Amino acid sequence: MKRGELRQGWREMGEEILEGLEQWREEHSRATMREIEDEIDKRLSALRAQMISDTANASERERWERAQGVQCPNCGAKLVKKGKKKRILLTRDGREIELDREYAVCPACGQGIFPPG
Repeated sequence: MKRGELRQGWREMGEEILEGLEQWREEHSRATMREIEDEIDKRLSALRAQMISDTANASERERWERAQGVQCPNCGAKLVKKGKKKRILLTRDGREIELDREYAVCPACGQGIFPPG
């Protein structure tokens, strides 16, 4: 995903959050400051997790672009892509994010590398 596409997706998600908060506020006109803060934090946490996931996945793609021609640390042969695997991580606030990570393997000695480079 290109830089502008990420930004646009985040903008759209932000707009959805704002609209949802406006609706929530109308439905909870007597909410306390603590309830308002908790609701805003919960909704922004989703955007934060999406931004972390998108940024990490973009970094992974860039790492592979730079890693073309990376050599095996054991035998020096050129590594080849082995395939993608999904990895689920938790953010500090407990949200799950999914990363698509590319693995590399050495065709000569079989050494696996994650992430390459």
